[in-house]
Amino acid sequence: MKQKHMTKEMRERIEKGIRENESLKQIAKAIDKDPTTISKEVLKHRSEFVPVSQVNIPTPCTKCQKYLNCHLSKVCSNECPNNKQCRSCGRVDVPNRCSEYVKATCKRLERFPYVCNGCKRKTRSCMLAKYEYVPISAYREYEKTLHESRQGLDLTGEEFKRIDDALKEGFDKGQSINHIIANNPGLKISVKTGYNYVNSGNFKVKHNDLPNYMNHILKKRKIISKDYDYQENKDMNRRGREYYDYLLFIDENDIIYHGELDCVGVTKNYVGALLTIIIPKWSFLLLYKLDTKDMAHVNEKIEFVYQMMGYEKFNKYLGVLLTDRGPEFNDYKGIEFGEDNIRRCHLFYCDSGRSTQKPFVERINREIRRYVFKGQSVENVTQEDCDLIASYINNMTLDGLGNKTPYEFAKRFLGEDILEKLNIKYIKPDELTIKNIDLIKHELKKSK
Repeated sequence: MKQKHMTKEMRERIEKGIRENESLKQIAKAIDKDPTTISKEVLKHRSEFVPVSQVNIPTPCTKCQKYLNCHLSKVCSNECPNNKQCRSCGRVDVPNRCSEYVKATCKRLERFPYVCNGCKRKTRSCMLAKYEYVPISAYREYEKTLHESRQGLDLTGEEFKRIDDALKEGFDKGQSINHIIANNPGLKISVKTGYNYVNSGNFKVKHNDLPNYMNHILKKRKIISKDYDYQENKDMNRRGREYYDYLLFIDENDIIYHGELDCVGVTKNYVGALLTIIIPKWSFLLLYKLDTKDMAHVNEKIEFVYQMMGYEKFNKYLGVLLTDRGPEFNDYKGIEFGEDNIRRCHLFYCDSGRSTQKPFVERINREIRRYVFKGQSVENVTQEDCDLIASYINNMTLDGLGNKTPYEFAKRFLGEDILEKLNIKYIKPDELTIKNIDLIKHELKKSK
């Protein structure tokens, strides 16, 4: 199979073939390349050299075919003080003054192999310019050319400005590169290229403007011991509801959809929090304000979702719920059974200190913290704010969904009427804003 680029080993094989006087076709066949490619390679990367064994310093006459049998003298002028032959004089302008001058040529240098490698002529007797092909030098030249050719941006001024403006406008709203590119098909670049442009430093948007930039410089969270548990959970019996039981349940019952629960926005100075309910299959989020982070308020919000979705949809898409061991989720019967006393779901718990067992809700929580900063009290956050945040997050274009939004999937499977009941609205791609909720509310008031 032919390779696109020639390797160092291939170049060494070319040099060996030239040295052993193989034909161009033989060398080309040995490395599975076209003969023209071999010929161009040698001609492009040959280098001139002066052999150490060449004692005589070449004079202009050495480039003449008649050099060895020439006895002319005083070609420049009859008044020349030198009585020696012109071929011994390095000052004579042979090509322009000597009528007998015939330029010497070497067929080996005019056609393949173009170099002196493997030449049997004695170096002392050949006074022509010498060329050689050195594989390692040729490979280094190739690498340098390849590196330089990939530097810079292959864009016209108009294309550069269009991409620069689109990235800047999107980043000012907090949008991801994937969202910007997916909703601006006129840019005609991939997401990877978009990241490369940002990392190049040539655009208004820089690497440290990326949404997840801070994640690389913040301290990692301490790993919590698996034996750790909340004080309120000391008498809690989770037999049949552990993470292992969850894995068995979804495997034995061929479960496709499940939900994940968590609480964010917890601070020491406020008793409330935000309850997140997601359907990982679509990265779909429901967000609710808990005035008090306790079992009663959690059950109340889940009952609301159940009433809005109905038994059939709730049981199908949220029929299996996975959450952490927070005390607010201890009332598993209140979550599993509604006010009609009909089982609507099965609740399971992750292992202690293992947030990685529910990665989907943790990823969504990172998105929520772009609207409500970590450590910021959610006391002034209203349910309307939560609905707005959920609507924004559900309208983000995601690569994992084939450049679709969670809203599009939820609309298809849940129905637009249920989304209206859940207060999840459609947001146009260019109107998507990702910044602190206080700033968004301030801008909305200002626009009114």
